[in-house]
Amino acid sequence: MKSISVKFDSITLIESQNIVNHYNSIKPPHFSNLEILDRYEGGFQISRREDDTINNGIKQLRWNKKKLDRMNYIGFNDDETLLLYKSFIHVFDESLVVYK
Repeated sequence: MKSISVKFDSITLIESQNIVNHYNSIKPPHFSNLEILDRYEGGFQISRREDDTINNGIKQLRWNKKKLDRMNYIGFNDDETLLLYKSFIHVFDESLVVYK
């Protein structure tokens, strides 16, 4: 599984929203929309249509030590993660974002 980490200490709500907006503008039509994850750690989520439960109804990546981590939840697939990375480097300098 690919992951995204950053070389800065914090991300603003405006920066997060810009990432979401860019992702949603370049995603294929069959991908669900990206949203800001409303959890203590922050992060991003993609709705999963087949399950409505609170944490299992979404794919999610939460911030953990400057890295977006799926923790014990369902994470993004590699295509979604790559698209998220492209959205990050649209907002931030490529030297500040690591994709591996």
